[in-house]
Amino acid sequence: MNCGRAISMLLLVFFGFFSPPAYAQVNLKTGYNFSILSTPELNRLISDFDKTQSYNKSFHELHWLHGFEGGLRYKKDIHAIELTYQGAGKGFKADGIAPGTTNAYSDKIKYAIQSIGLGYQLGQGAFGFGTDLQYQWYKFSYTNGISGDEHKNFQQMTAFKFYLMVTLKGHSGIDFAIQPYMILPSKEYDLNPIAQILGRDSGGVKEKWIRYGLTVLFYDGAK
Repeated sequence: MNCGRAISMLLLVFFGFFSPPAYAQVNLKTGYNFSILSTPELNRLISDFDKTQSYNKSFHELHWLHGFEGGLRYKKDIHAIELTYQGAGKGFKADGIAPGTTNAYSDKIKYAIQSIGLGYQLGQGAFGFGTDLQYQWYKFSYTNGISGDEHKNFQQMTAFKFYLMVTLKGHSGIDFAIQPYMILPSKEYDLNPIAQILGRDSGGVKEKWIRYGLTVLFYDGAK
């Protein structure tokens, strides 16, 4: 399933879930998220690659991601349906001297996880909780600083997001919400494509990138 089709299907489900009664409200949400994850096999692979290069500053290990989050909430009483885009990523740079020269260069690695999610939220007063079904796109890119070549790998999977929510009522119809969350992917991330890009052997290793994070959100509109 491509990105456009997935977005279209989730939009159709979101807007068709309820007929629009007068006491239901649609809210726009925007915010930022931060998450930590454990990627020991990926970090081992990158470390092995570092040792084969002429770096004086190597790539750092991947331990956290951050990015923009936004979407729509369709709320009726204590129940709500949410459509959410969540982006998270991080980039790294390794510096070295090109072999046989005095020319400095920098290799770059970027990780990104983007998702579209449809979920249910239950909340009353300041407290609530919810869960989303996400469709995720994983992107890895490596840029060779000497040749300028860029190599990319894309992987897709579904995931479940579970979260708690604390909402503080604000002025002018804008509420502030904090959501601690966990994202559980449906399958493991395949490291073999990354190993091939870097010219290493992953041994067919896969690992599940479970993420624990915190989102800070603003909800705009009538409640």
